Amino acid sequence: MRRHVLKPQSLLAALAFVLAGPACIEVPAPPAKDALKVVDVKASEGVVLETACTPTGIETCFDARDDNCNGVIDEGCGLHTGILQFVIAWEAVEADVDLNVYDVGGELARVGEPTSTGLVKDRDCPQAENECQGQNVENVYLAEGDPKRGRYRVVIRLDKLNGAAAPVRVRLGARVGQRPFSMVVELAPGAGTEEKSFEFTL
Repeated sequence: MRRHVLKPQSLLAALAFVLAGPACIEVPAPPAKDALKVVDVKASEGVVLETACTPTGIETCFDARDDNCNGVIDEGCGLHTGILQFVIAWEAVEADVDLNVYDVGGELARVGEPTSTGLVKDRDCPQAENECQGQNVENVYLAEGDPKRGRYRVVIRLDKLNGAAAPVRVRLGARVGQRPFSMVVELAPGAGTEEKSFEFTL
């Protein structure tokens, strides 16, 4: 029987390969934890607040949904987004529905006027001269930086029907960090039916 004897140089090379082997194995990093812990979530009576995202395909504009479940609502549709984002959409184009988002200091986000914590509204529909072109969406987002910790309140309110049939069906999509929320509400004139809301604490 013929024996193969490894030369010292070959033995060192083989040993180096064995020792280096485990370093080449790629171990996926653990998923990053969402730094924004959402607690004490409450919604108006009778409102179902969903906290899971179901992929439905490519992103569809002006539906207040994160259709592809990537954490951004209505991306590619001309809406701003941020680590906090709240969007409503409704099909009754005549109806005037308002999205009112209050920050931790109770300050209301307005169009073009960021609150002291950075929340700003960038779209308000319907507008004069048909600027919304029948695609009624309102959007509030955190312009920059990290959100302040505390209690936030989101209110969806029917301002005027303007000839639309009641109830007006409105969808809300919200992003808090990487956590999605959504709900569908029906609004009609009258106490208890003209607005719905949800609140949460960061």
